[in-house]
Amino acid sequence: MATLKKIPSVLMGCGGVGRQLLQHIVSCRSLHANLGVHLRVVGVSDSKSLVVASDVFTKEFNDNLLSEICRLKADRSSLSTLISGFGGECQVFLDSDLRGKLSEIASLLGISTGLAFVDCSASSETVEILTQAVDLGCCIVLANKKPLMSTMEDYDKLVSRPRCIRYESTVGAGLPVIASLNRILSSGDPVHRIVGSLSGTLGYVMSKVEDGKPLSQVVKAAKSLGYTEPVTD
Repeated sequence: MATLKKIPSVLMGCGGVGRQLLQHIVSCRSLHANLGVHLRVVGVSDSKSLVVASDVFTKEFNDNLLSEICRLKADRSSLSTLISGFGGECQVFLDSDLRGKLSEIASLLGISTGLAFVDCSASSETVEILTQAVDLGCCIVLANKKPLMSTMEDYDKLVSRPRCIRYESTVGAGLPVIASLNRILSSGDPVHRIVGSLSGTLGYVMSKVEDGKPLSQVVKAAKSLGYTEPVTD
């Protein structure tokens, strides 16, 4: 049996999008194995706390722990409560220690393992950590466009290693708009105009309103379906 390529990752933000990602990782283990990869989650953070595997070099969160993290955050509980049931498998860091620990993990695993920082936080406050992660050789994955809307200096830093950043899901409901555009430009073809609804959420809302449903009702439905971006994590 071929050895799986292990990709360590840290998830920042455990709201609706972050939880869905964790659930997707758990449910798609066999698919990933067929592709020759194993996603090794070594840390999960929200705005107030960070849970880290007891040894980021050799340990990872098992699927039971990932499912429990999803359950806790769906109930708006603190990640710190994980210590009671999974104390031997993880460490919890709070508030002021959170950023320092994230930087430490990036330093330990970045260049040697290609650690991926996955930002599902819907916050611009992650920019500092993400730019540090890039400097330390990490890859970054963005589910929200806010980190790309900071200063031009931060933007240039985040995209300085094109092969190590993924941000397709920030436009067009995850359709491969950015990759397609880059290929067109790389081939020498000029792009004169782009027309379309580049927001999946707005596309859903406007389609339902066009069908005659009240805007307030449609927005509530979009939120319940998880189409809208979370206000908090």
